[in-house]
Amino acid sequence: MTTPVLEATGLRKEFDGGRVAVDDVSLTLPPGGSMGIVGESGSGKTTVARMLVGLETPTAGTVSIDGESLNTGRSTRHGRAERLRRARRIQLVFQDPYASLDPRQTIGVGIDELLRLHEPDRDRRRDRAAELLDQVGLDARMARSTPSALSGGQRQRVAMARALVSRPKVLVLDEAVSALDVSIQAQVLNLLADLRDELGIGYLFVTHDLAVVQQVTDELIVMHQGRVVERGTTDQVLTAPEHAYTRDLLAAVPREGWRPVRHL
Repeated sequence: MTTPVLEATGLRKEFDGGRVAVDDVSLTLPPGGSMGIVGESGSGKTTVARMLVGLETPTAGTVSIDGESLNTGRSTRHGRAERLRRARRIQLVFQDPYASLDPRQTIGVGIDELLRLHEPDRDRRRDRAAELLDQVGLDARMARSTPSALSGGQRQRVAMARALVSRPKVLVLDEAVSALDVSIQAQVLNLLADLRDELGIGYLFVTHDLAVVQQVTDELIVMHQGRVVERGTTDQVLTAPEHAYTRDLLAAVPREGWRPVRHL
């Protein structure tokens, strides 16, 4: 059997005061797979994403990539080697690309700073930066631009280029297209489809937007109050939901024309 590119088992997160944000969440993503996690605000989906990429330490549970367990213990949370090991496997793309980019830096400088963690040779870094911008559909000359000179869609492409620096096996996209207008959103989703074909990268989409997951995911997890209440293929969950909460989510979506053309 194929080893999952990403596997999480029994993830739990308790915050100060004993509040449980995530309770016993497990998931398995095959190589090159695309999975969605949906639910209302406060359902725990973003906390799951942050635990997977190492921004939150699970109270319990394990995370593995390509069959290799990533240490989630508190004693190594701030270790540089551990952070780099995880960064080479899994990366997160945030909702607001402008907030994740330094407005004082040019795009090229920002990418080069990340490349220096993985590639000491300056010429190779320059070539790799141009390759990354090309992969996300941007002209290499944009390396001289600052984030304020770019459109929202271009900034999100830059955020994706930065996430691809370490050649990760998985991208976690936390509401990564929700701030874009419909036409730009379609362009970014098409880009993700192209990158999936070219690089064999796996995707985990964290979103409240059922139209997006219908377009781009193979499997779907529905979360409510920190727990998984339904899972299955995306078509199965969206066309024949079994849990009342999932049916409520679907009932809140405008019915006519809400199912767009699939991108991935």
